[in-house]
Amino acid sequence: MKNKEYKKLLSIPGLDSSQASYTSGCFTASSTVVTESGERRRLSDLRIGERVLSIDEDGRPAFSEVMLFLDRNSDEERQFVHIEADGNTHLSVTPSHLLMSVDSVGSRSFVFADSIEEGDLLLVAVNGTTLVPRRVLRVSVAVSRGVFAPLTRHGTVIVDSVAASCYALVESQSVAHWSFLPVRAATTISRWFSATKVPEASRQNGIHWYAKALYAIKDYVLPAKLLHH
Repeated sequence: MKNKEYKKLLSIPGLDSSQASYTSGCFTASSTVVTESGERRRLSDLRIGERVLSIDEDGRPAFSEVMLFLDRNSDEERQFVHIEADGNTHLSVTPSHLLMSVDSVGSRSFVFADSIEEGDLLLVAVNGTTLVPRRVLRVSVAVSRGVFAPLTRHGTVIVDSVAASCYALVESQSVAHWSFLPVRAATTISRWFSATKVPEASRQNGIHWYAKALYAIKDYVLPAKLLHH
């Protein structure tokens, strides 16, 4: 169920409620990640090929290569869910993006950002080595300019210290990650021929063509219960 603050947003005159099911999920330009060198980098300055703090298959913090941007647009305005949690934790993310939540017995799951409510628990990285649950204190909404969605090899990323998926729109991390297998394979093959390739700036503006193709067919191949509405 979408949180109360987001429901309020949909009723504000002048705001585009169709963005609730927009064709991608993103973070803001000022959102930050931690690179392998220990530097905290804004997503707007992040380069393809850099390794950033993410979550590995065992659920532990690990560095993972940025293969591409699922969406990258410095000029576009988008509606964001702003989440404030214990420990001075703040994250702004689009409503359909997946975040890693944890229940009262410690079970982890990926849920849509607009389903997060006060009192829920999110996983937050501490010192880059440990994920700990932090209680959500407040959820609000805002419009911000700039949308960025890096895709790592692990399919996860820690943004502003919060554990998140790289994916959106489909409430299944495993299904979303499987669908990008061709991208991981192509990236691996390209690395064989350019082993010393240095990270490069992305010239992309908008949604990546592969992601756009998947978004176009999702309604026809996936059950409605998995999709963001």
